[in-house]
Amino acid sequence: MLKKTFVPLLVALVTVGALTGCSNNDEKQEKISVTDMVGTTITINKNPKKVACISRTTYDLLVAYGLGDKIDGAYKGTLNNDWVPLIYPQSKDHYVYQYNNSSELFLSRGVDLVLAPEKYMADDLNAHGVPALCVSLYGNPTFDNYVTFLSSLVTKIWDSEEIKSKAAAWENKVTTAINDVTSELAKHEIAKKKIFYVRGDKDNGIGYTDTKGSFTEYAYRSLGFDFVGSTLNTTRPSKEEIVAQNPDIFVCGGQYQNKNINIIKTEEPYINMDAVKNNKVYNIPIGFTAFEQLSVMTPIFFYDQANKIYPEYFSYDIASMVKTSIKQYFGTDVTDDQVSYMLSGLNPEGQPLYK
Repeated sequence: MLKKTFVPLLVALVTVGALTGCSNNDEKQEKISVTDMVGTTITINKNPKKVACISRTTYDLLVAYGLGDKIDGAYKGTLNNDWVPLIYPQSKDHYVYQYNNSSELFLSRGVDLVLAPEKYMADDLNAHGVPALCVSLYGNPTFDNYVTFLSSLVTKIWDSEEIKSKAAAWENKVTTAINDVTSELAKHEIAKKKIFYVRGDKDNGIGYTDTKGSFTEYAYRSLGFDFVGSTLNTTRPSKEEIVAQNPDIFVCGGQYQNKNINIIKTEEPYINMDAVKNNKVYNIPIGFTAFEQLSVMTPIFFYDQANKIYPEYFSYDIASMVKTSIKQYFGTDVTDDQVSYMLSGLNPEGQPLYK
């Protein structure tokens, strides 16, 4: 009889001990209060171990700063890019999230921080017990003061000196690139022109752009342009609205950039516009992520666009910069051909990125 009583009693004691141990571990988890891009302050675990990168501007820098093993998953639009597994093979181990995900999914996966692209997403997740911070590609009222926001946020959340060093180095490169380009442009009398950015991360055609407050608006304003999107109330302007604006230059980014460039150069009404007649249609490179998103390549984005739009003033060795940066931040060697494809908006085999 004693023997039969002892076994369940032992199991009960082990169970209680395990639960108590879990409780003690939770209590020992250091907390930190942080404020996101929209001014929301929440308390999260310091040095989180499972992060979901739903905001498309977060995955790249977290990996680059050595936090790849802390990432649970990323947005499907980020991972659905042929360059990602080549540059960062470990990406195959990351969960593929949709744009909108339930709090139950994050809780079931043990995620302790979500980096969300929209305020409403972060608010909803926080209300359901999932710590979430909004990291947007839009600033309020402009993006001028947010270029290094994510980088600085990362150094607050994780207290590694190595991360802080990498973040400081990247921030310095960004600041230097912007200063290099804007300082040179300031030496010349350049008539201000209109530029229209075609966002090509989705197959939404030419009438898909960014508006005021976006990183792209900030970037091209810094390069001396009137950004057409800043005068629009929508990210989906009609053909008629684009023609009425009559931009002097088109710039196309994302996986669908070459498809969009071909449309601009061959189809009505774009083919008759001055930008096409004057051969002022340019692409934006895409590698681990699109260069016009905040990423490792942000400094190179400014140098590349300066080269293309102002060839009379700039001639930076973009290919060399790309190879060096990919090796430095991701530990991967890429060939000259691969760099050439990347700069042309193609996949690692020289084919279109869109499926």
